Amino acid sequence: MRSSHSLHRRLQALLLILMAIFFAQKLVSGTLYFYIGTRFGWLVLLAVILLIAIASSYNLVDQQQPAGTAKTDRYEGNRKAAWSMLLVTLPLILGVLVPAQPLGAGAVTNRGFAMAPGGSESAEQHTLAAIPGERNLLDWARIIHAQTDPTALNGVEAEVIGFVYRGSRLSADQIMVGRFVITCCVADAIAVGLVVQSPDVSGLPVDSWVRAQGHFSEGMLDGVPTIILMAESIQPIQQPEQPYLYP
Repeated sequence: MRSSHSLHRRLQALLLILMAIFFAQKLVSGTLYFYIGTRFGWLVLLAVILLIAIASSYNLVDQQQPAGTAKTDRYEGNRKAAWSMLLVTLPLILGVLVPAQPLGAGAVTNRGFAMAPGGSESAEQHTLAAIPGERNLLDWARIIHAQTDPTALNGVEAEVIGFVYRGSRLSADQIMVGRFVITCCVADAIAVGLVVQSPDVSGLPVDSWVRAQGHFSEGMLDGVPTIILMAESIQPIQQPEQPYLYP
């Protein structure tokens, strides 16, 4: 039974090493941040180090069963160890087989767009103080939400980057350019977006990424006056390395 116990220990050590490699690969490739905020990357790095350290201790210390342990007890212990390894292995296999993908237009269908994304007072001040050419989609969404007059931003130029979303409220020459905002992880992700209007949007695939440049103007969204970005240029682009925004 000692050889069986030693085999379990080595398999556990191997599983820990594989988990460390998996998390390290996600961290290096950047796909880890499809699931968590960038400020938590150091915790994953710490987890990688600890997993390797624990796996090394498994190889250095070969725990032995007490001499008086019954066969049934040893069998029960090995069976529980096998089930625990299986429960850990299955998520690892799924993580390897299923490609890492950030949230996109498909997730908006279930979550919807947040027209009033939250933020601290300092974040709001930073938004207003930012140079117009440096404002991102979240900055503009906050500014638009603060307006009560749909003509307040008429003529103001803007450039935004996001994925294409189409909804039933949008007309044929309108799309929603959106991005997800996360604070901690995808569980708290909130979609923000701007209505972009142009005759060139009809051929843009849903979930493709675009850069839209133009000026704001009063427009109509499902019969309601609203602030719309009238695009003078709208270009397909590659998905950014970091598709999420942070408040």
